Amino acid sequence: MTRAANIDLPERILAEAQQIVMTSGYQGINMRRLASLVGVSATTLYHYFENKEAILAKLRIWAAEILNDRIRTIPADIAPDAFLAELGRRYVAYAQEKPNLYRLLFEAPLEKPDTTEGAHPVLYFTYLAARDALEKKTKTGSHPMDPRYGAMMGWIMLHGFSSLMMSGMLPPAEGMSRDTLLELFFSFYASEGSDIPKTAE
Repeated sequence: MTRAANIDLPERILAEAQQIVMTSGYQGINMRRLASLVGVSATTLYHYFENKEAILAKLRIWAAEILNDRIRTIPADIAPDAFLAELGRRYVAYAQEKPNLYRLLFEAPLEKPDTTEGAHPVLYFTYLAARDALEKKTKTGSHPMDPRYGAMMGWIMLHGFSSLMMSGMLPPAEGMSRDTLLELFFSFYASEGSDIPKTAE
């Protein structure tokens, strides 16, 4: 007789994996160690998750939603530039406050990355929020760049800035304070692309 699956076990596994990520980073995920912490055999673990990458994929969604929840609370009716500046602040704050989740979200390897449009709306929530703000600017004629490209370039800026801040490789220059550097960046990010010619299709 086949033993019935434990419907609560996948959640227990993921909850333990989340704790590992919070304390040790995604690199700390090891199937044998995880099985031991949950109190099951490694074989049992593979009954619910094909491999470590399958667990990391679930954890990435969890990490993305924590970031997304921060972005969702930005008032949608504020000016696009103000929205983008606040999005930038919350994005960088997430990277600074939860570096292990940030690295999980953007550095953990994907076994089979799916890059088709609309495949992972949770993972692209921040990009879509920025694109929507830029579309509002485009309608008023204050943003000549295609909103899709502007949002992508904006994310690259945010990611690069966050990564440099996390690594300690971005000290304030020429006597500039850290707070001044942050505000300058957010202002620049919010107005990104305003002087760039529109990209042809």
